[in-house]
Amino acid sequence: MLPPPRAKTVYELLQASASAHRDKPALTYLSDLSPIEGQQVSYGELLANTHRAARLILDLAGSRKPVVSLLLPNIPQSQYLLWSAACVGVANPLNPLLCEDALYNLMLKANTELIFVLGPMPGSDLWQKTLNVARRLPHQPKCVSVVTAGGDFSFEALLDNYSAAELEAQLQPQADDIAAYFHTGGTTGLPKLACHTHANQVAAAHAYVRCMAASSADVALNGLPLFHVAGALVNSLGGIASGLHMLLPTLAGFRNPEVIQRHWQLVERYGITISGGIPTSVAAMLEVPLGGHDISSLRLMISGGAPVPAALCEQLRAMTGLNLYQAYGMTEAAGVITLPNLECPSIPGSAGHVSGAIEVRIAGNGEICVRGPTVFPGYLGHGENPLEDGWLRTGDLGRLDDQGNLFITGRAKDLIIRSGHNIDPALIENCLESHPQVSLAAAVGMPDEYAGELPVAFVQLRRGSLARVDELLAYALEHMAERPACPKRIFLLEQLPVTAVGKIIKHRLRELAAAHAYNERAEQRGLRLTVEVNQQSDGSLVLNLENVPVEHRGWCAEQAERLGLRWDAGANAPERGIARDARPE
Repeated sequence: MLPPPRAKTVYELLQASASAHRDKPALTYLSDLSPIEGQQVSYGELLANTHRAARLILDLAGSRKPVVSLLLPNIPQSQYLLWSAACVGVANPLNPLLCEDALYNLMLKANTELIFVLGPMPGSDLWQKTLNVARRLPHQPKCVSVVTAGGDFSFEALLDNYSAAELEAQLQPQADDIAAYFHTGGTTGLPKLACHTHANQVAAAHAYVRCMAASSADVALNGLPLFHVAGALVNSLGGIASGLHMLLPTLAGFRNPEVIQRHWQLVERYGITISGGIPTSVAAMLEVPLGGHDISSLRLMISGGAPVPAALCEQLRAMTGLNLYQAYGMTEAAGVITLPNLECPSIPGSAGHVSGAIEVRIAGNGEICVRGPTVFPGYLGHGENPLEDGWLRTGDLGRLDDQGNLFITGRAKDLIIRSGHNIDPALIENCLESHPQVSLAAAVGMPDEYAGELPVAFVQLRRGSLARVDELLAYALEHMAERPACPKRIFLLEQLPVTAVGKIIKHRLRELAAAHAYNERAEQRGLRLTVEVNQQSDGSLVLNLENVPVEHRGWCAEQAERLGLRWDAGANAPERGIARDARPE
């Protein structure tokens, strides 16, 4: 008997999984963990509701191939909408935590025609923020509430009004059709929109099935958001392609501390076989004792989204006997560049294994370049092709070993340059993370007038640790292989700043380092100034000069400019003094 034809589009993939596993659970949404309550959706129901959602989208948008923006957590409704939008239009999942202006600019660029958003909820401004964005957009797209009812359109109230039958042939997508626009981040400036074809997304899903040896016998925990390619394409679409049972833990996913606290309990209760998350989530899971829970079902854990500390791999193995495998991807490669090689034990420090149709080479400057079926065709609205003969420059530095294992050594832009000497932040981070009291470490350059930059490190200690800065500095001095890389300062933080998906925000740490350098210079001049965090927009640091004597404001502003800090002269700046947010003459 011949095997079924390989799916070429997201729609064909959904059809194939529903045909093979119709009555098997595809999703279980854990709406609450105290007590644990789950809502189960079969593969047949997943396809049927995707059909209904597709017709709902076309009806409300009133156009062919509409762009559909999604501001939703990873819940069953979001799965229906993400895949239906990709099939009959273009899906545009967005980070709900972005500010109003960022959402407006992204939807304006995407030419959004319909918005699905979490309805009004206590303590959340998302619904109102989205309404404000919709009113500002030229087409004023309809806003459809999900989970809780709001406005004129409720997804749950409308869904059953539409047919669950197979989509008509003219509605079904082709492999080279654009399936989605994914934004590239949003932690600095206005992110770009990366275009994914159906072929890109299906290639990512098939790579997951092959490399993870995933099958209908697996149960996987997916706590990542759907605006992130790992949550949407690797874990979700890859999981659907394999026919596994996917658990979606609460509205907040891994950002819900209770999910982390109950991780081992969930493994035991549902027989989870595949778990993991970004390194900060895995580190938090390992802070929780096993507590006698039976985790024998768990065959592997996987991490990615940021460099995985070697110490984290060793800690998991010591605690559970399991391998922490690693994956590496980016939005522009549909989330997949490397995945685990399960034929070998995980290699601490490796970012995963290169295999299949993915090609990786290291450029002359050490930059990782990738080519293959997951690599996107380009950014929306950018005429210039970002690829060179099909090769995508990742911006990451790395090396390949003889077995095809990739090692990330840093970001090209994250290199610390001390008196012309290039310092890889990973050297510092790996050294500090080998200290038994350190949970996570991040190294950045602190501006210095003589050396240009000096290496400093920000450290998050393990729970209950009483390690001191001087102890950590001495440890680094003793264990650092490269003496110029020894951090000049170590700063202890209760928690390192992370993005919505848990990546350490290094540019925020660079701001903190610059603020420390600024304070030193100001104190030498006899000034005591305040660096404030602007909570209203992007969370960046703003130097407050309002209470500084007018005669010192020029110097203060000049120093802030040199250190890359934003500054504010205050609302009461005199007419002849430094103007608010002005550049000094």
